[in-house]
Amino acid sequence: MKKKYYYLTAVIAYLVFLLTTIPATIINTVLGDDSPVIMQGLSGTLWNGEAYSISIDGSIKLQHTQWSLSAWKLLSGRVAVQTTTHYQNNIISTEIGSSFLGRVFVNDLRAQLNASDMAQLAAIPLAQIDGLISLNIEHAEWKQGELPLANGQISWKNAIITVAESASLGDVNITLSESESGQLKADIKNQGGDIKVSGSAELSADNNYTVDIQLQATASASDNIKKSLGFFAQKQKNGQYTLKKTGSLDEIM
Repeated sequence: MKKKYYYLTAVIAYLVFLLTTIPATIINTVLGDDSPVIMQGLSGTLWNGEAYSISIDGSIKLQHTQWSLSAWKLLSGRVAVQTTTHYQNNIISTEIGSSFLGRVFVNDLRAQLNASDMAQLAAIPLAQIDGLISLNIEHAEWKQGELPLANGQISWKNAIITVAESASLGDVNITLSESESGQLKADIKNQGGDIKVSGSAELSADNNYTVDIQLQATASASDNIKKSLGFFAQKQKNGQYTLKKTGSLDEIM
């Protein structure tokens, strides 16, 4: 038993040694010429390195990306990288990794991004959005083909959505959690703005979603905004509008 322990320790120590000495430039060799990811200005090692710029599909460009592998998580059967990067002059920091069984995870994701940039990345149709979105995701985990689960907060400061007319939503807060049935749940509420928003949305493992949100025009809302609520939500006796919808993400993506 002791011999097996020593052998295992020696193998792990050797792997760690390799990671600490392999130059970061080998990443481009591994990716190959046909990769959608192009990394420039690589320095350091595979263990601790930096890339001056990273281009993904030519549309997402990251600057001054630094990474550091977590040694102790290798011992628990996971590969984890602590990374800091910049997108549109905004700092993004997180720990991202994968277990040897193929489960991808993200820990302590911190980012602030312009809402318009987020809309462009997500290819949101019809509407334009503005404001500042802050991501504070404690943990997210998924496997290819499975439902992602996450815990954390998404804050949207000075939220504005424009379809035919701009409507202010004030400050929007979204709390992500796992529901009792094991689904990804988002509790939504806001403060201020032309429309008061409160409710929740859930996403199931088979990509089916359920939305139950209450909307109410405030005193600052224009007549056009008040009328537009009736186009997609059901008016209630108390003056609120209820948006209840179920469907599949596959039909809208």
